[in-house]
Amino acid sequence: MVSNNEGLLSVAMIVKDEEANIRHALESIKDVADEIIVVDTGSTDRTPEIVKEYTDKLYFHEWQNDFSEARNYSLQFPTCKWVLIYDADEEASESFRKNIRDFLKGLDKSVNTVYLPTISYLDIDLTKTEIASTPRIFRRGTISYKNVVHNQAIYQPKVVHANFPILHYGYIWTRALKKKKYERTGNLIREHLQTAKEPLERIYYLVQLYKTESIGGYTYKKNQVAWQTLEAIQKVGQIPAIGLEFMYLFGLDCIMGGLKDLSKQLLEKCIKVAPNYPDPYFAMMVAYEREKDWNELLKWGRKFFEVLDDAMKNVEKFEWTIMSFKQIPLANILMARSSLKTGDFEGFNQYLKDTFSEENVTLERNNVYVLLQDINETVKTKSELESIIPGIKILVDNLEKEGMVIYYDSLIEKIADLNLEVDNDLLDKLTHKNEISRYILKKLQTGEDQLLDFLTKDDHLEFVEKTEIPGLLLFYSILKNTQDTIGILKTLSSFRKIENEKVQGVLYALLGDCYLRVKRFKEAIDQYRKAMEILPELSRFIKPVVEDLSTKLDPLMDGVYEEMYSYFSSGKEFIFNIIEYIGQEQCQRLYLISDSPFALYTSGISYIQKDSEKAKKLLNKIENTEEFPFYYYRLAKIYEKEDMKKAFELHIKSLEENNKLADFALGRYTYSGLYPNTRFNFMKNNDEIIWVGNISEKLSTLGIIHPIRSWKKANNFMYAVPYPSDEALKIYEEREKEIYKTKPFEIKKEYILKGLIDSGINDLQIVGFDEEKYKSVFDDLEITVNEDSKNLLILGEFEKNFDMSKHLNNAEKVLAFVYVPDLNDRDNIIWYGPNFRVLRTTKQLKELLEKEGFKILRLEALNDNLRCILAQKQ
Repeated sequence: MVSNNEGLLSVAMIVKDEEANIRHALESIKDVADEIIVVDTGSTDRTPEIVKEYTDKLYFHEWQNDFSEARNYSLQFPTCKWVLIYDADEEASESFRKNIRDFLKGLDKSVNTVYLPTISYLDIDLTKTEIASTPRIFRRGTISYKNVVHNQAIYQPKVVHANFPILHYGYIWTRALKKKKYERTGNLIREHLQTAKEPLERIYYLVQLYKTESIGGYTYKKNQVAWQTLEAIQKVGQIPAIGLEFMYLFGLDCIMGGLKDLSKQLLEKCIKVAPNYPDPYFAMMVAYEREKDWNELLKWGRKFFEVLDDAMKNVEKFEWTIMSFKQIPLANILMARSSLKTGDFEGFNQYLKDTFSEENVTLERNNVYVLLQDINETVKTKSELESIIPGIKILVDNLEKEGMVIYYDSLIEKIADLNLEVDNDLLDKLTHKNEISRYILKKLQTGEDQLLDFLTKDDHLEFVEKTEIPGLLLFYSILKNTQDTIGILKTLSSFRKIENEKVQGVLYALLGDCYLRVKRFKEAIDQYRKAMEILPELSRFIKPVVEDLSTKLDPLMDGVYEEMYSYFSSGKEFIFNIIEYIGQEQCQRLYLISDSPFALYTSGISYIQKDSEKAKKLLNKIENTEEFPFYYYRLAKIYEKEDMKKAFELHIKSLEENNKLADFALGRYTYSGLYPNTRFNFMKNNDEIIWVGNISEKLSTLGIIHPIRSWKKANNFMYAVPYPSDEALKIYEEREKEIYKTKPFEIKKEYILKGLIDSGINDLQIVGFDEEKYKSVFDDLEITVNEDSKNLLILGEFEKNFDMSKHLNNAEKVLAFVYVPDLNDRDNIIWYGPNFRVLRTTKQLKELLEKEGFKILRLEALNDNLRCILAQKQ
């Protein structure tokens, strides 16, 4: 203890069976206290022996099942000016030990109570914490406690706050100890509730039981007590002081449980009863944060800080705990978020500054990440990001001081995406989790292209050895956009040690291209010849170049790279499957580390599903689109959802640039333009387009039906543009029989069988298909197929003809199986049917048959797209 015995600070403790903790607690406090008072309430372990090593002021007091009684007993012994209330599972922090004595000496005589932050560790690794500010130091003679459990300090003003934390380890319990403490406290309260008849007393202990159940791990028990407490408060018709505490806590629980109306009712009652109580205002902030109503949050936040300021000056007026003191940093974070969301960037910066206005502010990581997510989602322009950089610097600097490791990957990407120049001092502090963030930071700091270093993990040779010819050609395609020819020569020359002969052949051909560009013609010819010797299949590209060089030495002469690239990529989108190699998410970030066309294209197509506007922006930056055979197809896919006319034009252009895109499904047919189509008078140029796409993505058009299709709306049906001619359909169906064992959209025999059984038809005429396909069904039902029959079985014909009257005029009964599209699903397979020219909704089918004089006897959905209709002529 302090040797000069100034009589400044006494420590008062009550303990029982604390031999596991007590030495640690006393060691940390012995050098700042003038005296240590310990009251033992019945230890059966070595606690008293350990205490005697540190103080001779050890007193024994029989446990009365009342914490306040024991605490008040201990307060009769201190002799110093100030008394610190301290527990065996606590430790004085370093800042407390260094500063508390000078702080107390400097206090005005009007001060009687000092609030200190208590940092409670929640896990054995000491990584999870919570913090609360509570009254801990009192002028001797001004303090007493009340309540059997969860004793409350009854203290006097004036109150001050000191940021010298006490560290609390009591929540790091084994399951057995946690259960023991929970049961001990809970049983004390339940026992007292058996005898507590006075309504306000019962409410007090119900609230304490509610708080105890909050740490017990049984949510349903806590909520059971909550409903009992709420009912008890409603019965007395008033809210006692402790009830306000409950209304706040239960209000927060209701917010988290989605009970918005109930939570607001509870909080509004709190505010009405005690408008000077800050906690419910904070809870209202939380409520509106959950609703993402940022303007309301700002309104309640301003009120919270106004009431809080007054409460902090007059804390002695409150006979219940003000829990929102510990929420001040979070409240500032919520205000910063709301300011950001409402475009008040100065407010954002100010609230972040306020968050860290006191030292040792502790924030939960989750709240920091939510704020970073808000920045990523909300900030859209370079000027907006520049406006909030002061606040970001405050956040980053203070979190670094706290030693909190935060991953700023999203912020790093935002800075790079908006091309904002930021001081290297800030960039150096932006820790990250994703590997690519290191390369983004390097590009921001140096301005140098990082794509090759990222793809190769800074080992170019190993990358090429691993990925062989596709990797080498990809490497070169990036290299030629980021380095001059001499630099490329040096880099490629370092690959000569590669043992793979095929890779060597391609390497020498690329070296030949480089020497050609720098007018070193002899070396170019030598490299080309070596390439042909090693890999003879390259002769088709190299030999014409060598022959041309023998007659004309021209550095502008085309090399062989582009032909090799085309040959080895064989019409694929990428010669090297970059998306598979590094993953979709990493591909989306490539444009942040490189301005090369390859990076822009890869990122662009990776964003198509996630953010079509961003995808479009990236793809439109590419000037030389010839390098990317799928370029216009990818653009078309973006426009399919926003401008279908433009999408149609882009799809056509994609085929003109890359004729292999005419047959995704089979890869057998190229774009020929030889597709017989026809037009009818009902087709109007201004008819609404409802679908556009390349139908060969799912079903081959077998080289006779145009692979690019739009569906347009007519009055009573939808029709295909281009509209395949009858001859085209005939050829398609002939090829279909040759290629497919089971044709697309073939109706199952079981559907036909059931439909005919239910129809009662004995003879029929077939329309739209071959009799042989379902002959077994007709034989089984002994149905005669007769061209003169008035009973029609129609398959596939409704999808081919806009005018069905020629089939329906003379019919008396119709059994039809018809495909209908899902109008809300652009990936629905029905849109892709190559031989479909007309589509109708179920309602339009009914109207068509009724218009032709039929009564619908049965209409059944066999699956999402197939309808079975039985109709009788009236």
